[in-house]
Formats: sequence, C-alpha cells, structure tokens
Amino acid sequence: MKKKIKYQLYKTLTYITKGTVRNSFVNKMNKYKTVVPDIMSYEYNRLDGEKIRNDYNFNEQLDGLMLSAALNKIKELDLKRKVREGKKINVCFLIDDIAKFSASSVYREMEKSDLFEPYILLYDHKDGSFCENDIIYKNHVKALQYFKNNNFDVYDCFDSDRSIIPLEKFDIDILFMTAPYLDDYHDTILNNIYLNINYLVCYLSYYFPTINNYNYHYNNRRIASCWKNFVASKEDYKEFVKYSKYCGTNCILTGYPKLDVYQKSINECKINKKIDNGKPIVIYAPHHSIMNDWEPCNLSTFHLYHEYFLNLAKSNPDVNFVFKPHPVLILKVVEKNIMTTEEYQNYINEWDSLPNGLYVYDGEYIDLFRKSSLLITDCGSFIAEWLPTNAPCMYLINPERNQKQYFDGFFTSTRKILEKYYLCHNTDDISRYFDLIINKKEDPLKNDRINVQQEIFINIGKAGKTITTYLENILRD
Repeated sequence: MKKKIKYQLYKTLTYITKGTVRNSFVNKMNKYKTVVPDIMSYEYNRLDGEKIRNDYNFNEQLDGLMLSAALNKIKELDLKRKVREGKKINVCFLIDDIAKFSASSVYREMEKSDLFEPYILLYDHKDGSFCENDIIYKNHVKALQYFKNNNFDVYDCFDSDRSIIPLEKFDIDILFMTAPYLDDYHDTILNNIYLNINYLVCYLSYYFPTINNYNYHYNNRRIASCWKNFVASKEDYKEFVKYSKYCGTNCILTGYPKLDVYQKSINECKINKKIDNGKPIVIYAPHHSIMNDWEPCNLSTFHLYHEYFLNLAKSNPDVNFVFKPHPVLILKVVEKNIMTTEEYQNYINEWDSLPNGLYVYDGEYIDLFRKSSLLITDCGSFIAEWLPTNAPCMYLINPERNQKQYFDGFFTSTRKILEKYYLCHNTDDISRYFDLIINKKEDPLKNDRINVQQEIFINIGKAGKTITTYLENILRD
C-alpha cells in the first residue's frame, strides 16, 4: 500500500507554565508532526489487518476456530461438574520470566475465593543455556525465591538435573498464559498449550500493548484459540473486535491487573532499604532491543548511554539511582558484542557498589515506581505502566533510527502518553531535563499526563477482582 497518510501526532499544548521549557519541547516535537507511514506503521498494519479479515475464507478456516471453541466448551462443562461436586479448581499461572507476571492481583483474589486453588509454575524458555554460574539460571533461582518470600505457592518447572518437567505432571484445570509463544521453544514438552483436552487456557498479556506488532497480537492463532482473552483497554478491545480476523470472539474487557497495586496505600509500598532514605529515586530502565532488525522494536539505547548513566549516578550522590534492565538485556548485549557476560555482570556489580546505586531484578516493580521521582527508559510497556505514578518520565529516543517514522512503531494510546513525556534524543537533552526535574523540581507536563491517564486506563485497582468474579460466575452457572 503506497497511499500517503498524514496525521497530527501532537496536539497543541494548551497551558504554559514555563515558557522557554515548553517552547523548546514543542520545537523538539515538530520533527514527528508529519509522517508517511511505511509497511511497519501502525495505520498500515491495521489496514492490512482489515484486509486480512475481509479476505478471510471462513468456510475453510473457521473449522479450526470452531474446533477450539467446542473443546473449550466441553472442558468448561467438565469444570462446572467439578464445582457442583464441591471440588476446587486448580489454576496454574505459567510464568517464563518474573518480569512477565502480570496477574498478581488475580492470584491474590483467587486466594480469597473458596472456588480456586492458585499456584505459580516458573518456567524459562532459555533453559538450554542453564549452568551453575549462568546469570540466567541465577535470575531463575532469584525469581523462585522472590515468589516464596512473598507467599506465593510456586513450583519449579525444572527438576534437580535442570530438565524440564512436562506440564502433564502438574494438576491443572485452568492455565493462565502471559505470552503466546512458549510452545515455539519446546515442541514436545509445551506442545498444545493453547489447544488441548486437559485444561482451559486464559490469556492475560504480560505487557500493556504499546509497540506496533499488530498481527502478532491481534491476529494470533494462539490467542484466538484460548478459552478467554482478558483485554487491558478499550482501544485494545476495539482492535480485537473491529479489526482482527478472529473478531475478538473470546475477548473480555477487564483492565490491566498489573496496575491494581496502584490502589494500595503508598505506606504499604515496600522497596529496598538502601534507597528508602528520603532522597529522590531515579530509575534507569533500558530495553533489550539493541540494534533490533525489526524497526518498530529497535528501541534500546543501552549501547549508547550505559556508561553515561553510570557516571550520572556517580556524580549525583544525593540522588538514588536504580538500574532496572529488561531481563533479556543480558542476552542481547552478548549477542551484539556490546559486552561479554562477565563485563555485564561487572557493570551490574558497579551499580550495586555505589552508595546511592542499586540493581533490581524484580517482576513486581510498581512499588518501586510509586516511590520514585523519575523514570528514564526506552522500554515499551513501561511507557504505560509508569503513567499512573503521575511522576515525570524521560523517554530515550533512539537517534540511530529514522526520526520521521519513529512514532509509527507505537499504538495510538502510546503516542498520546509519549506526547506528555520528556523526549531525549541525545545527552544534551538528558542533562537538560534531568536538571529541570531533579534539581529544579519542575514538571510542566504533569497535568497533561493526568488527563491522558484518565482517558486510557479502566478498572485500575479492580481488574484482578473483575477477572476472578467473571470466572466464578461462569463456573457456578
């Protein structure tokens, strides 16, 4: 499709608190105003999705979807019988990475229910590289310990020889998945996660949709064949129902459970004592996508700025700094020859050795978000997950990419959020906005972010309960 589409990415800023700061910000935004989307753009992919839907041969292809729906109905009826007999429903949360655990509030609500018996099964698709001193394995062990320390009922998917235990060995009635790809890694072990006769599958995405990966998310056979797909936002729901070739037949609009923790008192938020000392907390959270071949997800600037941010922490002793990398970053820095595994571990150790520095590997990071003053990141999901803090974010724009087409890589709601963040294209921008926010304690875009938050999110604080109640009502019907 070669049709040129022009659209306004940024609305006129309607109020001015700091004229020079706001004017410079507007000028910086001008480079994104007119975009001619290419094959990777959000608009193009949605139109392509519509074409796929219109061209979809239901006579030939509906059979598979109907088969999965029929199997799901048979299993649903079986679970209803189990409930009538007074038995509990075993709910397995299969997690391949602690950072992808988006269902904590669902788990906690199920703990309160007399119907469900929830537990976590910790899996790692990178197990082929496991060895005694491997950083990946160490993180896997840390994740297990984290769940145990926080009173989750957790099981390891690997035995004492670090061989994967087949899912059939576990008692599962309902399986919650957060990533629709695990069966790609172990064809004979995790095969038929999404289409099987043993248990029902619920899909609850580990990320709030931000990056334009349209067909992966909305036209995904695995997601479409699940029993229930719990959807995070109104925009997300509309995309499934109105544009997906599968018509969103299994979608339930519930909100995003990972944000439920925002509703608890700030006094209940727990963070590492090293940084819980009243000083400002700045989080540096780099993405894994270093020099990614797929342009919309070529986000990471870690290879450009990792030394800069370590030095920034060293030169600001009155500010606490947290290094919170994407869990996959270790693999990418080695793959792209940015660092060796040993050098990356030394980099982590250097952060931890600072009196005002800390390395965090934690899947439940919202407590840290809520007690922090500033997020500096180039990640995807964090764009949305940080917004309810009402605190400022400095978003790192990858200068190696085509700037005119940069925002094509994001969904519409993501762009609305990024308009209200401080976009940094180089170290001069980073230094200027850091001084504005941390030293001068100014945040001219705060009210704009609050308005965007109210527009995009639903059910904050209630999504986990909404999902649990919905499932209770179905199985007790």
